[in-house]
Amino acid sequence: MSFLDKIFKKDTCVCNAVSKDLSQAKTSGSLKVECLCGEEGICDRLREMGFCESAVIEKISDSGSLICKVCDTKVILSKELAQKIIVKDICQCQGHAKVATGHVVLSAMTVGQRAVIEHFRFDESERLEEMGLTPGETIEVIRYAPLGDPIEIKVRGYCLSLRKQEADQIKVHII
Repeated sequence: MSFLDKIFKKDTCVCNAVSKDLSQAKTSGSLKVECLCGEEGICDRLREMGFCESAVIEKISDSGSLICKVCDTKVILSKELAQKIIVKDICQCQGHAKVATGHVVLSAMTVGQRAVIEHFRFDESERLEEMGLTPGETIEVIRYAPLGDPIEIKVRGYCLSLRKQEADQIKVHII
């Protein structure tokens, strides 16, 4: 049993999509980040670059170092760093969605995606509610900064920038 098999149980899908590190992924098609492996500081830096769990990325080139499209920005990674990013091909089977669906955190959404705020993952949400982020409100991700922080969203007809740390605490339902 491989290291990745121990971390993830294999899904029974006709496309046989399995988890692998980013350096092993093909250069065509979209990938979903499953998890980050390695030291906490390295994982935090990868998240700042947009490689957060559930993010949809695209591997563009694999010659020497890797070029990936993350949050509408191209990022260059070494092969060693790419081995710390565990990804899975996005299932193209009938009935499966191309991007993340269901309940996710706001920071895992892709540009252009719309969602409804479900709840906050912490008790002190008064500041966010004062900015118009209330449960049941529809939001849309407008853009990410080049390093993934801050995130610009549209809520109640206006644009609002949030720190990634704040967006990690907002649970949403993709629509």
